[in-house]
Order: sequence, then C-alpha cells, then structure tokens
Amino acid sequence: MYLFSKKAVYIAIAILLLAGGAVFYLNLKKQGKAAVSSIVGEKKSIMDQEASHSSEETVDNANDSVSESSSAGIEQDADVSSSISSSSSSSSSSVKNQGEDDSSDSNADAPEFKIINKLVRFGFQKSSGRSIDTLVVHSSYDAIGSDPYSVSGLIAEYKSYGVSPHYLIDRKGNVYRLVEDQNIAYHAGDSKMPDGRTGVNNFSIGVEIMTTKTEKPTSAQYGSLNGLIDYLKGKYKLKYILGHDDIAPGRKDDPWNFDWGKVDK
Repeated sequence: MYLFSKKAVYIAIAILLLAGGAVFYLNLKKQGKAAVSSIVGEKKSIMDQEASHSSEETVDNANDSVSESSSAGIEQDADVSSSISSSSSSSSSSVKNQGEDDSSDSNADAPEFKIINKLVRFGFQKSSGRSIDTLVVHSSYDAIGSDPYSVSGLIAEYKSYGVSPHYLIDRKGNVYRLVEDQNIAYHAGDSKMPDGRTGVNNFSIGVEIMTTKTEKPTSAQYGSLNGLIDYLKGKYKLKYILGHDDIAPGRKDDPWNFDWGKVDK
C-alpha cells in the first residue's frame, strides 16, 4: 500500500510537471505569437506610414508636376495669346493699311493705267498701215437699258447702230479696247477737220467717255484719258485732240460737260 502510494505520488508529480510544462509551453507560445503579432503589427504600421508618406510625396510630386505643367501651360497660353495678339495686331495693321490704300485708290484720279481688250466684231473696217494723227473724244451712255453706265449695255447699243469707238472709258476709269488701232472704226460720221480734211474715220482714233448729258466725267476718267493719250502719243504723231462737236458742229454736241483744261493735249 505504501509502495503504491509512493508510486502514485511520483506519477502525480510527473503529471503535474508535464501539465506545468504544457501550460508553460502554451503560455510561452501564446506570448511568442503575441510578440510576433506585435512585431508584425508594428512593422505593418511602419509600412503603412511609409506607404502613406510615400503616397503623400507622390501626391505632392504629382501636384507639383501638375502645378508646373499648369504653369507651363499658362506660360504657353501666354505665348500663344501673345502670338495671337501680335498676329491680330499685324492683321489689324494690314487691314488698316489696306483700308488706307483703298481710300487712297478711291481718291486717285484713275486706276493704274492699263487697257482691257474687249474687241467687238462690228462697227469697223479692217485696215493696215494707215496714218493716225487725230484723236476724237466722244460721250455716250446706255440709253436703252436700266443702267446708263452698263458697259455691256452700251456696247450692245453700239452694235444695234453698227458703230464703235476704238476705246471706251467707264466711270471708274477702266479703259476698254473695242477696235484695234490699225482698223477704221465708225465713230466720227459725217465730219470735217479744222484743216479741211474729211473722212475723219480714216486717220483718227475714237475714244468714248461714258457719261450722260446731265453729269460730268469723273476724275478717274480724265486720268485714264490722259494715260491713253500718253500711250497713243508714244505710238503715233498726234496733231489734233478734238471733241466730236469740233468736227461736226451743229450736228453733235459731245463730249458733254467736258473740261478741256483737265486734258493733256
């Protein structure tokens, strides 16, 4: 009985020791897990803080980048605006200069002298080698159409009568050539020169100034007529520059309202 009791005590002690060791081990393991969790948590917290800090730096950098980009964009816009402003100024200047030029042109006596070919197939006789020494100035307008200063209307009226001048000067000073100089245009009709010669068409150039009996020739028309006279003087030895009324007095009274003081004879 004593031996059993002693053995039982030993067994109980062993059990207690094992139980205590188990408890100690479990406690130690639990503490270890807690420590590991604490370390992991701390490390995770540190990592989160670093990530947050990194994120904030990224955001800050992004904001800085955006800010810099925006600033650059604003500067670029400023450059573009400056460019547009400069371009606009240039355009305005260009438009202004153009306006000034237009104004200058409108006040000029005549456009730059040039001859516009508008040759007709009527109102003349073909010729060659004729001697030209006279220029006759006429006045006419379109008395049939609605616009007295219609070039095409006036030419149509010439056609209906079978007549034509060599040149026609419209209200703006445009000079149209209707018949070549070497051909005999039917413009003078029954007429006689101051020197007694007749058949004036044979040795003359006819020039029509587009105007009505109630209006005067324009400054542009006078300017173009003078340009045409200079041009013809360069080709022929003009002795006479006359009006239709000079070679057909009593029958003709044109050029109407004409100021010979404005003509370079």
